[in-house]
Amino acid sequence: MTPVAASPRSFRDPDATLVEHDGRLIRAVRRHALDGFRRVLEDPVVRRWMEQGRIVRTRPLPAVEMPPQFADFDGECFEHERIPFVSQPAEWAPEMLAAAGRLTLELARSLLQRGWQLKDATPANVLFRNAEPVFVDLPSIVPREPGTCLWIARHQFETTFLLPLIASVEAGVPMAWTLSNPVAGLSHEALASILGGRRWLRPRLWRPVAMPAALAAKAAAGGGASRAMKSTSDEQARFILDRSYAGLERQLGKHVARLAKRSSHWHRYTATRAHYGDADLEAKRRFVEEAVAAAAPRRTLDIGANTGEFSEIAAAQGEVVALDIDERSVAAIWARARAAGLPVLPLVANFGRPTPALGWRNRETESLLARAAENFDLVLMLAVVHHLRVTEGVPLAEQLDAVAAITRRHLLVEFVPVADPMFAALARGRESLYGDCQRPAFEATLHGRFHVERTHELPNGRVLYLARKRLT
Repeated sequence: MTPVAASPRSFRDPDATLVEHDGRLIRAVRRHALDGFRRVLEDPVVRRWMEQGRIVRTRPLPAVEMPPQFADFDGECFEHERIPFVSQPAEWAPEMLAAAGRLTLELARSLLQRGWQLKDATPANVLFRNAEPVFVDLPSIVPREPGTCLWIARHQFETTFLLPLIASVEAGVPMAWTLSNPVAGLSHEALASILGGRRWLRPRLWRPVAMPAALAAKAAAGGGASRAMKSTSDEQARFILDRSYAGLERQLGKHVARLAKRSSHWHRYTATRAHYGDADLEAKRRFVEEAVAAAAPRRTLDIGANTGEFSEIAAAQGEVVALDIDERSVAAIWARARAAGLPVLPLVANFGRPTPALGWRNRETESLLARAAENFDLVLMLAVVHHLRVTEGVPLAEQLDAVAAITRRHLLVEFVPVADPMFAALARGRESLYGDCQRPAFEATLHGRFHVERTHELPNGRVLYLARKRLT
């Protein structure tokens, strides 16, 4: 078989490979798996989910559309729709992980009655189209052996969905840590070590954490071996499996419900931002609304979205990806966007330390900056430049260079003077170190990369700029 010369996106599955070619996502299915893959595409459940947008839409690739490098491929190719922005599970809020988990379990239960099962069950099989999860790994749908009572992907589901969620709820462990490898996730033994004695003191942790960790330790010592379980009838087996899926759904729901009690400083930001008076806020909102309408972006990146109020303004024009470092803020933006059907995808990300490329040879998942490059018509940087400058130590010129590589057209940026109380609180007496944040220097640096189209100074001394990227 001639190797496929294209940019690989997935190569671990022996049945199929996902590649990107000329901006198109092509699933190359090997001959031995073709019959099963075609039957999956024809299944009424899969077709209905595709129509609803809950499974990635997929079509056979006609021979006339086949790229030359697939000419000798021993199999057939299919094309997937592109999800607007590819996120990584490590960038999700815990509530988003739970939503992706529910989608996975609901699909597994729907497929059960059709004779299928999921051979893989990880967050890597799910993307978000705005605020809605979408299942994207069709080759993971395979026939289920009749009479089998155990879900072959259950352990994987627990370690990549349930346990990272419990770690977040019980110990405040961020998704960025537990899901840096979304295929492996967090083992029962590792979570038991993190929780310590709490895993036995809290009854809600016995079944998902304490007992599996103890059994794993016993198995590692040679004290037991796993074996496949079968029922006397397939009807009974399906009932047992369905109850197993339902039990996992209940566990997800029970733990995610406890997140509602958590808060953070930035989550409460709109109620505590004393450095903005009513006149400042009203003037800022009005300028942003007018500037966004003038820019008319199809796609906007909001860096430092915080509560998401300006992301929602941009959503009136098109799709928005909203970045913030605070999980609780991102969770709140996601919940509002999902409830209102807004085209907003909020992600937990620090623009000063963006998600790196990961996976085998750092090629399986692109970095945040690579995914964002020239992918947006407008970038919002409202009340965030001074945070990147002081907290992360990133000079203004570097910030604007990074943004210029992301936006195709416009930047809407807020200048915060060194004398501003929030700047002073961050600088802690070191204001003299940030000469590039004086207004003349700020504007000179901005003008070197962007042409300013609109400017508005707020009553509190902050200045808003709508600028268009200079062509080089």
